[in-house]
Order: sequence, then C-alpha cells, then structure tokens
Amino acid sequence: MKKLGFILIIVLAVVSLLVAGCGGGDEEASPTATKSPGATVTETPGESVPPTSTLPSGELGDVMGKASTIDSVKYDMIMTGPGMPSMTTKVWLKQLANKMKTESTMEGETTIQIVDWAAEVMYLYMPSQNMAYRMDLTGAPESPLEGTEAIEDYDYTILGTETLDGKVCLVVEWTSEGVTAKSWVWKDKGFPIRVEMVTSQGTTIIEYKNIDFSNIPNSEFELPPGVEIMEMPSY
Repeated sequence: MKKLGFILIIVLAVVSLLVAGCGGGDEEASPTATKSPGATVTETPGESVPPTSTLPSGELGDVMGKASTIDSVKYDMIMTGPGMPSMTTKVWLKQLANKMKTESTMEGETTIQIVDWAAEVMYLYMPSQNMAYRMDLTGAPESPLEGTEAIEDYDYTILGTETLDGKVCLVVEWTSEGVTAKSWVWKDKGFPIRVEMVTSQGTTIIEYKNIDFSNIPNSEFELPPGVEIMEMPSY
C-alpha cells in the first residue's frame, strides 16, 4: 500500500488545492549526506555511497514498504515556499478505512477536507458557514496515490542516513518533470519527516511534526450534524 509511503504527495495535493521523527539509534551515513538545520550526520570514515545502480535493490523499497504496516496516523504538516507564508495543515489518515481528513486555516478561515476513497466522495467543509461542498469522486483514482510511481522508479540517489530530532532517516534525492526533491524518510516507519523540493520558482520545504500513530476513531471523518451540504460537479 503506497498511501503512507508517499503521503507527501497527498498532502501536497491538499495544500495546493490544494502524501516523523525517525526511529532512534546510531546509523552510518556516507560523507555525501547533506546536513540540514538541527540535524546530525554520522559518517563512516573511508566509506562512500556507491552509484545507485550498485546499491542493494531492496534498500529503498524495504524502508518505504514499512509504511504499509501503519493503519492510523495524524500529524501536522508545515509547508514553506517562495513568496508564501508558512502554512500548517493538520492531517488524519486511516489506511485500511481509506479515509483522510485535513484542516488548515488561512486568513482566519478554517477549511476542512474529508476524503472517503471507498465511497468515492470528498467534502470541503467550512465550519464558520456550517456548509460543506460534496464532490463525487466516481471515476477518479482510488486515492491520489494510485498510479503514482514510487521514488524507486524515478532517477533517484540514496545520499545516506541522517538524524533529525534524534531520529534516523534515509535521505533520498530524485528528479521528476523538472523538479528536484529530497526526502528524509523515517527508516523505522517508511514515513517522510522532511521534504525539500526545488523548482524554477525556488525551494519549498515540508516538515512533518507531532506524528501520532494511535488509533483514530471513524467519527473523526464525519461531518457534524446539521451541516448544509451542496453538490459540486463530479470528475
């Protein structure tokens, strides 16, 4: 299941409408690993990262595959990009239930998205107006991740391992359609905790904070009683 392995893609879609601290422990990193603010990198003297083609073929896949064991997760996504203020989006996701909820506030207005891929429906809910727009997702992919190629299928390079907030991540850089991206992926969970994307407009940084893997009740993905629902055109 790719939902969590590539949750960064989901949340990017949500924000642009809109995808972790990594498990502790000492890990070795190649001298090519890039150090970001607040991070510590452990280097192995005399050891360098071999070309991507000679790395163990299952290395990245094994890390990303661990995401499939996570059923429930909630977290804050902080996104900062060129010409835009820092924006925090709260995300709730239940993989097996095929449900996701996001909440963001811009200029004092809170907007909530509730997505039910199994029912092929999405709600855009404005609490201040007690109103929600219903979008029929019939004919759309099961989730924004279906049909999305894995990082492994891009032109990627494993830079090494890096410790952020005392948690060890695999650092991977890849390119796709003119975008260069670097991800810090939680080695214990396969969950991205930081993403940097460079385009012609500049660099966008996404950080994942307050990650909580406790069970989320299904009621979290329901609209409050009495909300007026308006229909929007289907895909």
